Parts: sequence; structure tokens; C-alpha cells
Amino acid sequence: MRTWMSVLLSLCSLPVAAQPSTDELPADVLSEQQWEQVNESVDLALGWLARHQNPDGSFPTQMIGQPGVTGLCTLAFLAQGHLPGEGIYGAELQSAIDYMISCQKRNGLLAMVAPNSRAITRNVDHKIGYTLVYNHAIAGLVLSESYAMVGSQRTEAIQPVIQRALDATFQMQDFPKDRRDDTGGWRYVDDFDNIDSDLSVTGWQLMFMRSAKNAGFEVDEDRIDRSIGYVRRCFLKDRGTFTYKLGYQDRASRGMAGAGILALAHAGMHHTPEAQQAGDWILKSGFHSYNDLGRVRDIVPRGDRYHYGLLTCSQAMYQLGGRHWREFFQLRRRC
Repeated sequence: MRTWMSVLLSLCSLPVAAQPSTDELPADVLSEQQWEQVNESVDLALGWLARHQNPDGSFPTQMIGQPGVTGLCTLAFLAQGHLPGEGIYGAELQSAIDYMISCQKRNGLLAMVAPNSRAITRNVDHKIGYTLVYNHAIAGLVLSESYAMVGSQRTEAIQPVIQRALDATFQMQDFPKDRRDDTGGWRYVDDFDNIDSDLSVTGWQLMFMRSAKNAGFEVDEDRIDRSIGYVRRCFLKDRGTFTYKLGYQDRASRGMAGAGILALAHAGMHHTPEAQQAGDWILKSGFHSYNDLGRVRDIVPRGDRYHYGLLTCSQAMYQLGGRHWREFFQLRRRC
């Protein structure tokens, strides 16, 4: 657990979102000794990851989870300040980036298991359709975050990969929607039901677009506005948090509370009522026991995934700053 928690801690300050002001992040949230313990734990976790990296640059998982898992592991190194091609993990990071690039299909999708047709087709198995959208967005995010870190020659090689991936993301956002309220969001590539957007997939695609835009790629404001419009429609006013998909009041979870806050933060909307209320909901729900619903059991009857929630909520509360970050992080660092 220490290894996984340490990676989560290093991911809290992913650079893609607008950063909170320094007065919103209490400097004394941990003592100097406690920060040293956190950094030591993160360094141990990164060392463990490096030792388990495969010769082809990937990090171990099922093929259907690539290159998403490799991307998440790479983000942990980047968030701790390690650079591709430089320092103690330079070779490992460069190898991971090369692996992610190698996963791209002709249609722009960044997924090891995906259709390799010229156009994106929705005629795929559901197991492939729902995993490839996560693989694509996570790998696209990592490549965008590392775009300016890899040297001019490699930057030139990565540029068309990111552009093709962005075009694929745009195409998936424009898939026909059975329900008008799903406009602006993303879901799976396979069209297996009448729900065509969910907050989980939308949050990752929005992170990719925001990161690519920060790196200098063209992303129309209309696309961001439409996606944020969908995110805000996922807010449940009566519960003060976000739902996984529209029309499903029982699909509120810690993972989606964090995803909603984080999505709004990417648009600079840290202080909206939705973000602030969802932050309060997270504090009330808590992560008091490892891998257990704990106090959240009566609030979230099902659909809550502990590690995913810890990942999104850690970043979300960091973005909110102030009391939300102080009260959340003090306890979570010991989970």
C-alpha cells in the first residue's frame, strides 16, 4: 500500500491544471519532517516502479490496459520532477514515451488493443471499447506533458503523434448522442446503450485537451466550453456532489466527486458552487480506512472505487486549496 499511496501523492500536483495561488495552499499543512517522509516514500515508490519496468518501456499490466498504465506510471515520475532523457530515470522515461508512441493506430487512437482502421469505428467489442478511451486520454496527456521536455529533435517526432491523438479525441467528442444532455462529453467507443457521455471518461479527455493546449496545440474554446457544460450538468444539487452519468442519482462516488472538481479546475473554475460543495462532500465522505467504504457506506451505496477516488480526490483537493486541502491531506498521507 505504501508504494501505491506514494505514487498517488506524487500525482497530486500534476501540472496540467491551473495551479491554486500560494495563499490557498497552507505552507504548514505538514511539518518539514513530515514532508521529508512523504518525499522519501515517493522516491521509494518510483524506484520500485523503475525496477519493474519491462524491456520495451511499458509497465506491467494486461495488454488491454496499455498504454494507460504505462502513462500513469510515467506521470508519477514527471510529477516528482524527473525528466525524459535526463537524470537517474531519464532512460526509463524515454523508453516509456517511445512505447506509448508505438501504440498509436492509424486512426490516431493511442491504445495497444484497438481498431487499426483509417477511421474510428464503433463496431468493437465492449471490453475494448471502454478501455481504449482511457488508454488514449491518459497516453495523450502524458505525451503532451512531456512534449517540451524531450529535446527539439524528439519534440518534432512527438508533435504529429499528439496532433493525430487530438483529432481522434475531437472525433469521439462529436459522436452522435442519443440524449441531448450528453452533448459535449465522451464515453466509450462502442455504442452499447443510449448513454453517450460519462464524467469519468470526460474528465480524462478534458485533461488531455487542456494539457495539449498548454503545450501549444490548437484546441477550440468551444470544445472546452461544451465539455465543461456537460460536467456541470453532472452536478447533483440535492446531494452536493457529482454523478457518474446523467439520470443516475445513485452513481455519486468519491471518484466522481474528485473528477468533477478537477475538470472544473482545468477551466479555472475552482471557486464555483459545484466545486466547493463537492469538496465539502469529499471531506464528509472521507477515506478513513484503507480500501474500505468506511463512513461513506451510507452515502455511496455502490460504484465506489477506493484507489480511483483517492487519485481524483487528492488532485481535486489540492486544486481547491485552503481548508479543503489542509483537512484532506493531513489524514490521507497516512492511509
